[in-house]
Amino acid sequence: MRRVIVAPDSFKESLDAVAVAKHIASGIKRVFAEAEVVEVPLSDGGEGLVDTLVAATNGKIATRLVTGPLGYPVEAAYGLLGDGETAVSEVESSDFTL
Repeated sequence: MRRVIVAPDSFKESLDAVAVAKHIASGIKRVFAEAEVVEVPLSDGGEGLVDTLVAATNGKIATRLVTGPLGYPVEAAYGLLGDGETAVSEVESSDFTL
């Protein structure tokens, strides 16, 4: 039996690493139906980091209404990791893109 590890980063502004891993794994299973495919989405610390950490720890994405950098209300998303105690966010969630 073949064992294949799929460890992609995101495709900037199109697919997050979790989706990329699922699509690649699906293609591999189509060609090698007996293969064991292990999905390990990665992130370089930029766009998609929160989604990758949430997926890796079986956490969840949550949202809250916050005050953005210009003083206006903004719906911000953050990740609550699988331990139920650790939260992670990106600057982008405050409606401020670098």
